[in-house]
Amino acid sequence: MMNMDTRKPVGNLAESIRSLLGLKANLTSSWADSVSDIIKSLPSEEPRTDRIKPAKSETTNSFDDKEVNSGTIILKLKDELAALTAYINQLNIQRRQVLNEFLDLKGYHLSTVVTLDSSNALLKLAENKSKRYSFDKVFHPGSSQDDVFLEVEPVIKTALDGYNACIFAYGQTGTGKTYTMEGTPDCPGVVPRAMEVLFKQAVDSNHAFLFSFSMLEIYLGNLKDLLVPQSTKVTDPLPPSLSVHTDPKGGIEIDNLVSIQVSDFNQALSLYRLGRRFRSTASTNSNIASSRSHCMIRITMTCSDAPERRRETNKIWMVDLGGSERVLKTKASGRRLEEGKAINLSLSALGDVINALQRKRRHIPYRQQKIPHIC
Repeated sequence: MMNMDTRKPVGNLAESIRSLLGLKANLTSSWADSVSDIIKSLPSEEPRTDRIKPAKSETTNSFDDKEVNSGTIILKLKDELAALTAYINQLNIQRRQVLNEFLDLKGYHLSTVVTLDSSNALLKLAENKSKRYSFDKVFHPGSSQDDVFLEVEPVIKTALDGYNACIFAYGQTGTGKTYTMEGTPDCPGVVPRAMEVLFKQAVDSNHAFLFSFSMLEIYLGNLKDLLVPQSTKVTDPLPPSLSVHTDPKGGIEIDNLVSIQVSDFNQALSLYRLGRRFRSTASTNSNIASSRSHCMIRITMTCSDAPERRRETNKIWMVDLGGSERVLKTKASGRRLEEGKAINLSLSALGDVINALQRKRRHIPYRQQKIPHIC
């Protein structure tokens, strides 16, 4: 009897691959390459010894025809696999585009802020919707700490001229206010730069200045002196409470606030670093080291031998405000939630003061909260 050859012809393999691709929508180009390698390793068809052999000339022609047919089929399969690989790659590109469009529709992408020029910025809210804002100065994303300080440096000169001054960083939580004000050892922020310039310009002025340094925070609406050792045990004495009052000349004073005389920049910087260690911070969903208070640095200066000065004694405040928060974003609860509420309330009051000043209203609500009252 003749043994029947149960192997499927090579010609059916292309059909099988297309069938598999139709059933498996997630097949990748690497899978197609693997199939191609298998095809390359297929052995050539050998004549079966158990088949009935025809005449010699007929056998030779038949074998040559099979080899030609097999080679043609393999080349055709390779071309088809290359086309399928390209098609799969194209599908992956389309999938990514569709996913990006889906994320845009869901609002997962952040709105883009575009710096138009040195005074205007554009906030892109949607594809065909935007809002334009005007400021005294707009910094582009690549601006350095030097660029920022150059803009506020003239305020230091006004303080030396006897005017009360205030520099503060205002904005949402996690937007870089503390970095702008504090900076890093290698890239100092506004506060250390301002103190350095203040002492340098005082020396260059040829007038005798007396400087004193104070540092506090407003935490949950309460004043806390950052230069006083903090209580760590129940038995430790509580630091004296701080209270705000108006002096006979209409100036604002803080009772019991420590004020340390400093003669140069290094002394002031050491006190600043000490006070920073005691500031209230905590981790939230928006910021791993979120400021949970408003940090306030006050430098008081007195100069009695400069009659051209606005006043004999004046102050400059530098404030790193706590950031405004949305509960839906921060997911805050308990203590963190109460801190966020207190920060938002004081920032809202500060906004009311700025708005009233801008509109030149007769009544300015300074005393609504401690931040505008003190500064």
